[in-house]
Amino acid sequence: MSLFAELKRRNVFRVGIAYLVVAWLVMQVADVVINNIGAPGWVFQVILLVLGIGFPLVLIFAWAYEMTPDGLKKEKDVDRSQSISAKTGNKLNHTIIVVLALALAYFAWDKFSAPTPTATPVAVSVTEQAGIDKSIAVLPFVNMSADADNEYFSDGLSEELLNLLAKVDGLKVAARTSSFKFKGSEADIAEIGEKLNVATVLEGSVRRSGNQARITAQLIKVDDGFHLWSETYDRELDNIFEVQDEIAKAIVDALKLPLLGHDAKPIATTSAENFIAYDLYLQGRHQARQWSEQSFKRAIEYYLASLENDPAFAPAYGGLADSYIFLADYGDLPQGEAQQLARAAAEKALSIEPDSPEAHASMGLLFNNLGYFRKGEIHFQKALQVNPNSVNALIWYRNNLNAQFRSTEAMNMVNRAMNIDPLSYSVRRAYTAQLITMLRFDEASTDIQALIATNPEDPTLYELWGTLFREKGQPQNAIPMYRNAHRLRPGDIYMAAQNVIAGLQLHDQELVNYWLKEARNRGADAQWTRFAENLVMYANGNFADLLSQVDQLLVSQPGQVRLLGYRHAVLMNMGEIDMAKEALLQAMEYSGYVDGQAFTGNQLFTVVYLANVFDLTGETEERDLLLSRASELLTRLRRSEPANDLVFYLSACVASIQNDLPAMLRELELAVENGFRNHWELIQDPVFARWQENAKFKAFHQGLLNAAADMLHEYKANNPENKPAPAREVFGL
Repeated sequence: MSLFAELKRRNVFRVGIAYLVVAWLVMQVADVVINNIGAPGWVFQVILLVLGIGFPLVLIFAWAYEMTPDGLKKEKDVDRSQSISAKTGNKLNHTIIVVLALALAYFAWDKFSAPTPTATPVAVSVTEQAGIDKSIAVLPFVNMSADADNEYFSDGLSEELLNLLAKVDGLKVAARTSSFKFKGSEADIAEIGEKLNVATVLEGSVRRSGNQARITAQLIKVDDGFHLWSETYDRELDNIFEVQDEIAKAIVDALKLPLLGHDAKPIATTSAENFIAYDLYLQGRHQARQWSEQSFKRAIEYYLASLENDPAFAPAYGGLADSYIFLADYGDLPQGEAQQLARAAAEKALSIEPDSPEAHASMGLLFNNLGYFRKGEIHFQKALQVNPNSVNALIWYRNNLNAQFRSTEAMNMVNRAMNIDPLSYSVRRAYTAQLITMLRFDEASTDIQALIATNPEDPTLYELWGTLFREKGQPQNAIPMYRNAHRLRPGDIYMAAQNVIAGLQLHDQELVNYWLKEARNRGADAQWTRFAENLVMYANGNFADLLSQVDQLLVSQPGQVRLLGYRHAVLMNMGEIDMAKEALLQAMEYSGYVDGQAFTGNQLFTVVYLANVFDLTGETEERDLLLSRASELLTRLRRSEPANDLVFYLSACVASIQNDLPAMLRELELAVENGFRNHWELIQDPVFARWQENAKFKAFHQGLLNAAADMLHEYKANNPENKPAPAREVFGL
């Protein structure tokens, strides 16, 4: 007898079919029950696993055993002439027919008789709903798909819902990072609501199979655990954006926001109609959150693949722009190339969606990178006008405001981000960084040490600690911290560049050479390598080589304000005053200055240096006007902002141009008291050229060098393991 005939005789096929039909019906009933009793998503996954394991076991059992009038016996022990397998087969046929009928009835009810998804509230009255606080947290939807790799999809759906709700004016939405802290957590709804400071929580699950998905969502009131609304959506994934929009609108309706009347505009959803493009975009966004050179490279690959499938998908262009900027920051992509690529991507995103908060935030980030802080501020304000809950816009706007010496406003941005995203690790670090900027060193130090206790391998924490020591004027303590961060974050060049600065402050060329070599080893043409090289050439008075490199960089980065500042300083030291003046005027234009406008803090250096040029060219009226306006702004900053060494340094520059030696030395002393250690500026900065032979000025400069020698001695005593490379290895001698 053939194997097929034997399988048929022993009813193996019938048992398998009966098992599959019953298992399918069990899963449908379990799905309904689990969703309505609020059981965690893993319960369904356990049921699915048990049923899957049971299938081959049942087949083996059907092959090896037979039901007889005397009970269950091994098949080999049954007399073929006495076998009742045919009768058993008929019973199985009847069972299969009955179960199939039940399954078909359930299927018909589910597809044709179930109510259309609406925002019908459950368990509470409209009166109760009217009193609900307008706040919500979207928890990560549970991935109930058989393939664990689909988790990025369920996470992405959660985040898209979050983004849609965040655009509702007046609705406070807990940010993604804080909400996702509870991924896989057993915390109850009350605890989650308390920690996120929200009145309602949206949770759900996604079960995806190929191009089909079942999405279950439920909105829960935190204070009593009642379900305000719940719904299940069976959809083709080609229409996933419609599903997102539908769920978001249902939630808003359930919250009964009084600000959304009959004339309220519909919630805008993403523009992508191509699911494959959206899928690739989600994977790119997942990679970009890893914050490393390799992850940004992978993110770019996914974004580009997304745009190949849907060239009109604006979010992918925004993600692409951000990733290019951060790849230049965290990796070796040349800054000029990154800026050009980012600008093209951000402008494309805005051309597709002019009001996109993500695209405006990306453009603001680009302008920050270029040094165009006035222009960047406009885009951050637009982003936050459309989406006040955009944490990225708030944090990047913080950087913009700090660059303008508006650290108090920057602190407000961080506090807003903390309120939206209270459990976010990155927001907490931004808050700590702002404490450093505000000169609240004790608080910042306590924060950093507490974070390191729980995350000892996080390089950002050592970077923050290094920055704290540098701001305090302790480069000898900053170097070991930056060295730790350098070790923990391969590919990142920033820490090596920071230690080049520290080496210069300690007046130790060996340290400078060592860390410059480290920077070049990770990226010879990278942004922070060029930054370090420019600074070393400037500090050492190597003006011809510096001018050559700056001019080369300006070809790919036209209008880069920092480079134009270097060009001015070099030309002034070389006696080319007219060309230096032209560089400063270009810097003012690119920074967004318009005649008659008030100066911004980031324009102060350019304004003061331009006043110095006017002084040397005899344009006294123009000089006095600039000095008056600069002095007015500096006075205001000293009254409203924490003491900043650069503000005191700029005040010293103003006094120098006014030929007020006592005032200049007094301001320089205040700068040193507040952490200023750049002794080379007193020699290379053209503003101080007139004082180079003055005995008091020379004595002040020597005092800085003596302090550097003391700090270097302390560093070497505490760090004997650091062995800098000889200069010949750095410069190829």
